[in-house]
Amino acid sequence: MDANPLGALGGVVSGLLGGAANLLDNLTHGTAPSSGGHFVVNHDNVLAAAKIIQSQVDELTDTFHAARGELHVVAPGDDEVSQRMAKAWNDILIRNEDSYAVRVQEYIEGLTKLVNQLKATAKDYGYNEEQITSALGGSRVV
Repeated sequence: MDANPLGALGGVVSGLLGGAANLLDNLTHGTAPSSGGHFVVNHDNVLAAAKIIQSQVDELTDTFHAARGELHVVAPGDDEVSQRMAKAWNDILIRNEDSYAVRVQEYIEGLTKLVNQLKATAKDYGYNEEQITSALGGSRVV
């Protein structure tokens, strides 16, 4: 176990933020954002947008699963204070309904839903399932 589970969490969060920044840059590059700062999806870029986001989902999922086990805090001693503090940290990091681990999973789920929406949009634009699957390169989203 890593001596500092917050370091593992920091790596996951850093990956999420870096991935989100790259994602936004890639999606808006060469595309004029609308007034709300959103990107415009059209026939020409819908599959590229889905691929970029799916790549982020895959990368973040792998990073999160690799780091999740290291988020558990082990009490540094057998005394009551150490035990209670370790429990409190574990609640915040991995156990509570609003823990950092749950928030990361929800973020990944949100990106996955976006990929599925983009796949549906691609079908509306006339792409068939084979073209979509090929463009996503055998991605994990179903």
